Amino acid sequence: MQLFVLRFAVFLLATFLLSSCFNNVKPDLSTEEGIVSALNANPLDPEALHAKTKLLIKSQKADSALATILLALEQDSSKSDYFLTLADVYLVMNQTRYTRNALEKAISIDPDNKDAHMKLAELFLYVEMRQEAINEINEVLKREKNNPRAYYLKGIIYKESGDTSLAISSFMTTVEQDPKYLLAYEQLGLMFASARNPRAIDFYNTAIRMDPKNTLTRYNLGIFYQENGEPEKAIEVYNDLLKVDASFPNAHYNLGYIEAEVNNDYKKAYPHFESAAKASPTYVAAIYMQGLCMEKTGNLPKASAFYSQAISVDPRFELANAGLKRLGN
Repeated sequence: MQLFVLRFAVFLLATFLLSSCFNNVKPDLSTEEGIVSALNANPLDPEALHAKTKLLIKSQKADSALATILLALEQDSSKSDYFLTLADVYLVMNQTRYTRNALEKAISIDPDNKDAHMKLAELFLYVEMRQEAINEINEVLKREKNNPRAYYLKGIIYKESGDTSLAISSFMTTVEQDPKYLLAYEQLGLMFASARNPRAIDFYNTAIRMDPKNTLTRYNLGIFYQENGEPEKAIEVYNDLLKVDASFPNAHYNLGYIEAEVNNDYKKAYPHFESAAKASPTYVAAIYMQGLCMEKTGNLPKASAFYSQAISVDPRFELANAGLKRLGN
């Protein structure tokens, strides 16, 4: 009998301990269900409130996000990451002064918070405080010398400051640190293209290989060929672009422009301008060029109608006004 009682007591103890273990399992705050569960157990749990704030930011509910993160900070104001999230909320609300204050508070709590330094650098860049942005980026690089995002932001700052060589150097360092950094290849393409340097082609093509649906980079590559005496290659690039996005108006327009102004074939150019205007009904240059094609091929009434349409979209469009004068209107 005593043995039975002892075994029963051991069983009850084990059951109690097992139940306690299950009850102490923390909800997964990376999921909405886990956050709800945690807040049901404790509505003032700062970790759960912080996690909920991030969900509210993603859902574009800025007012609710602000109220939630402020409630979390009332419970615990010692966490640098909470102020980082507060800064995210203020930035969504375009409250740049409060954003800066929150980021500086995050850094004062944890001077090694690289995300806070980086976001403060981005904020300074946004409000054109370039030297302050550089200072924050350097703080990041002190702690992580191989950070590609830091070098990329430096490149943007130098580019906006007009320092081409330092910008290129920074973007090159970016891709050295991260060979898959798409944005840096795009910037390198743009910078070499502005100098009419054929190296732009390689950078554009690298970006396209990394993101085949990148229509803007394809367009920039086409522009480079078009502006540097290789219209046939430009046509090929624009046609490839339209396979990705058939409604890209500038590609249609540039195909028409090459046929009209380079090949002097206004009949062949017209459908491209028509497609550009269909894709973007207020594309006044495409409307005008339809009129010019009609004028060049002898259909003067249609030419007049297109010129008038262009003026109705933009009364200050001088080419259309000049076209009407040529036709005696």
